[in-house]
Amino acid sequence: MDFTEDNNTLRCIFSGKLDTLTCSNLEDTLNKRIIGFLEKQDVACLIFDLSDVNYISSAFLRLCLCYFKSAGKKNFRIENPNQEVQKVLQIFGFMEIMKIT
Repeated sequence: MDFTEDNNTLRCIFSGKLDTLTCSNLEDTLNKRIIGFLEKQDVACLIFDLSDVNYISSAFLRLCLCYFKSAGKKNFRIENPNQEVQKVLQIFGFMEIMKIT
């Protein structure tokens, strides 16, 4: 996982398989980086870039919901999911509540 920060936008770039174990290992790093970023911005945009992700689990969906609530509907989006990942997001209703491009 990598991060890029540009003005008021934090991009979290994920790769590989985002299964339960991986998400558990990433959670502390994500919390520190994202919460710290959101606290220092008046308006902050949070992007989860899934360009290099080939699998997501319910643990990753939980993380998405958590940060979606923290950043706010207008300021959170998921970008570049492949077809299989997009299918999972659609099955769980994320396409209706979040910006996914």
